[in-house]
Formats: sequence, structure tokens, C-alpha cells
Amino acid sequence: MPITIYKAGDKYQVSVRPPEGSTWRSNEPMSPEEIFDKLVDLGCHTTDISDAFYAADPFWTKKEGQAR
Repeated sequence: MPITIYKAGDKYQVSVRPPEGSTWRSNEPMSPEEIFDKLVDLGCHTTDISDAFYAADPFWTKKEGQAR
């Protein structure tokens, strides 16, 4: 899968490779909102981003403060 998200405590690490977007990897854990913004800026589709979050953590949308 071109977008890979790993759970890191209450945040997430992410890596992306083509064809989903430009090659990029987070240097530190990020919030879902930060990841969405960054990956959309890199050209990733929001459905692919959501799918990667669900693969990493099926309950990611149920977390307190989660806007997505």
C-alpha cells in the first residue's frame, strides 16, 4: 500500500510513496489532522488516506477530539 500509517501512542507515523503522492515520511508522530493536511498537499486522495488510517487503527475516528 503506498500510504502506510503506524500507530504511535495517541498519534501516528506515516510514509507515502508513488503513485499515491510524492515520497515522504514523517519525522515524528503527528495527529490525524496534521497527516490529512500533509497528505492532501502531497496529492493523496482522501479515500486512500482514510483507508490507511483504518488499516492502522480501526477506531481512529472514535478518539476524543477527532474531527474526521
